[in-house]
Amino acid sequence: MIAPEKWYEYQREYQRYGFDMKPQPEERRTRTGSRKKTRKVAAPFGNGRKAAFSAVLAAGLAMIMLIIITAYSADMRFEINQTIRDNNALTGEIENLQVKIYTANNVNYIEKKAKSDLGMVSPKEKSRVYIAADDIPEQGFADMLKEKAYN
Repeated sequence: MIAPEKWYEYQREYQRYGFDMKPQPEERRTRTGSRKKTRKVAAPFGNGRKAAFSAVLAAGLAMIMLIIITAYSADMRFEINQTIRDNNALTGEIENLQVKIYTANNVNYIEKKAKSDLGMVSPKEKSRVYIAADDIPEQGFADMLKEKAYN
């Protein structure tokens, strides 16, 4: 059986520590006559008010810079998106022009234009002339045509 003093101490410790029941470390007592001297550590900005003001000022400047950078990046993103839109429009125009060039260089289109606008007709079988490799003149075909045209 536990003595009543021990039991009360046990209950006090149980209420204080719970299930662990770890005892407190013993406090070292120093002499009553000697006291440790404490030094005040100087704050980097002086007293507490100056430090708090400086911290708030620095945080405010940081927030203002953050807002300015965010606005600048939003402006840059807008310009980039505008450039991308313009580029896509120009790409569409280039594709349309390439289709027109292909159409204008197509043999069927050229033949149709020649017949409708210029009144040309396709040659008949009797009018066609075929040139073989042996028929090419030595001076050149263009020179031969010039001689015949100017003579």
